Amino acid sequence: MIQHQQVIWARRIMFWFAMIGLFAASYLLYTYTTGTELKCGIVHGCDVVRNSQWASLFGIPTPAFGVLFYAALIILSAYRAYAPHKNVQYVRWLIVLMAVAGFAESLFLTGIEAFVLHAYCLWCLISATASTGVFIFAWFDKKMEFGIETSSKELKVVFVSLLAGLIAGGIGMYYLLKPNVPQIVDLTIGQQTASDGQLTTGTDEPAEGDDGGFSVVATSTPIEGPVDAKVTLVEFFDFQCPACGVYHKLVILPLRENYKGKIQFAPRNFPLVDLHPAAMGAAIAGVCAQRQNKFFEFYDLLYANQQKLARTDLENYAKSIGLDVTAFDVCLDDPSAQHQVLYDYNAGRSFGISGTPTLILNNALIDGAPNLDALSQLINERL
Repeated sequence: MIQHQQVIWARRIMFWFAMIGLFAASYLLYTYTTGTELKCGIVHGCDVVRNSQWASLFGIPTPAFGVLFYAALIILSAYRAYAPHKNVQYVRWLIVLMAVAGFAESLFLTGIEAFVLHAYCLWCLISATASTGVFIFAWFDKKMEFGIETSSKELKVVFVSLLAGLIAGGIGMYYLLKPNVPQIVDLTIGQQTASDGQLTTGTDEPAEGDDGGFSVVATSTPIEGPVDAKVTLVEFFDFQCPACGVYHKLVILPLRENYKGKIQFAPRNFPLVDLHPAAMGAAIAGVCAQRQNKFFEFYDLLYANQQKLARTDLENYAKSIGLDVTAFDVCLDDPSAQHQVLYDYNAGRSFGISGTPTLILNNALIDGAPNLDALSQLINERL
């Protein structure tokens, strides 16, 4: 009787773990494929993981495999409850093999987060915990046939669990996918002064504002779009920032395409050198590409290759887009190029910016990084 109850509870717990894993994997898959904000709780590493090379396999988002894995476990468990006397041994061993494979994959991906990315994704950890739970309780499962009464009871447990899971999962998805309304703060341009903790240029380069402050768009800022546009979108960015990389791919690129010829887009440097050691060199390289009138090609190329930002990589990128590599190399060591980057940084600090990506829409500082739909709505209101 003890073993009988042990098997029953092992199967129930595996089923519940599979439902938890399916929820986490489904949420990840949706955010990976739509660019919706990925809410990560207190872990703060979701965007790093989502922007890494491990986010997809053979061009397929990694969470898709998790969805298939947990869905298959749920179907097999439901089938076993519905038809307990059919293929009992085969179903059990198939679940065990899947449990071993799922645990091995979760162990591998968690190791990647710990030792390669040095960042953790909350939902990946939940999925890994679910697969580990399935793996552990799979070994408490045994080849055992139940009577009609027990089988009917377990089928009811499966049905109630599925119904409760659908309700709880639907509510959870609603709140997780509910977009945050962007908060905007109007800036009084020309009255800002650089805040404490700023990087300094080491020069007496004048500020852009009429009264000694900074302008949202400097004379040195690269601009894409018509000069008479009603809307100017300024992005303070860091080439090595993982969140910037995700935002560039899922929001900035489609936004520039959707509003081509309608708005001005003006990126400004904000390298977080304490967190991203290659960010300053990449930002300087961007200035050098700008001096040869190919900033935006270079800007997009660097975001497509965020993992490789060494000097030799930057030189190869310059060559690939047809820059004069000799002039580019000279520029990389030109103090004035670094001064331009630092000037952007100081301007951002003066506006109260401390992280990336941060957007300014006309004279309004946007709190947070809105998704494509929310940002498009803000732009449309101003067009």
